[in-house]
Amino acid sequence: MADEDLLGDGMYKVTICTALSSVSSPPAAELNAGVDIQACMMREGLQIEPSQEGADNSSLANKGPTRRAGTPSYTINLLCKKKKLTIEDIAFNTLVPGQDVILAVRRNRPNAEAWQAGDPAEIYPVQCGVRKPQQTAWNEVQKFLSELFNHSDADIDAVVV
Repeated sequence: MADEDLLGDGMYKVTICTALSSVSSPPAAELNAGVDIQACMMREGLQIEPSQEGADNSSLANKGPTRRAGTPSYTINLLCKKKKLTIEDIAFNTLVPGQDVILAVRRNRPNAEAWQAGDPAEIYPVQCGVRKPQQTAWNEVQKFLSELFNHSDADIDAVVV
């Protein structure tokens, strides 16, 4: 059907890698060696918010202020489930405060499929912030929020090789 909406259910792969040889052309083997955490995250848990400041490019010749698009930045939060058994607490054990990691996100392909050459990817070099326990609620799993600090240039249009 030509007017069919693209659903997100099961179509997000979120991988944490300790290193990648390239941010813009990450190798599939290196991504597949990372830790997939999408099963440990809440449905609304992938929170990546881009923002961009304007860069003043005004000159004396302009009649008013002018601007160009400046450098983008990303606010990244992952809302994850807390597990009862330490050995099964993959997100908590992977998102260690102070640790430098690389967040890789693939959208619109089943998360059960391995990373493959040609996959579009969002690659964010980040440092993990403190894990923030979330407010308790009846009949809900325990959760924590991990804020990730983008410390180097991200590539939201990377292509896997």
